[in-house]
Amino acid sequence: MASISGFTRRLRAFAALPAEVAALRATVDQMNHVIVTLVPAIHHTVTLLSHDVHAGSEEALPLFVGYAERLRLDADTAIGAAQVIERQLSELEHTIAAMRRDG
Repeated sequence: MASISGFTRRLRAFAALPAEVAALRATVDQMNHVIVTLVPAIHHTVTLLSHDVHAGSEEALPLFVGYAERLRLDADTAIGAAQVIERQLSELEHTIAAMRRDG
């Protein structure tokens, strides 16, 4: 009986995987939307800051360059994280498909 209940638990867990993958996919899609929306806003902010710096004093330039670099690195990090999650979800989907195919 213990093996049957264990088998049943595994089947239930396996049946829940597609829903979990779908939830993760929705989260990644939402992150992607935020990132894609954020990049133009960051570009606009950097452009405005660049204009302000060039119109103002040259002493503020090092501060602006540091701020712009930090914004760029934050955006790159967010995009990289979304890509890693996307690859992991894809691998998980392939694994689930292979498990279903193999029975």
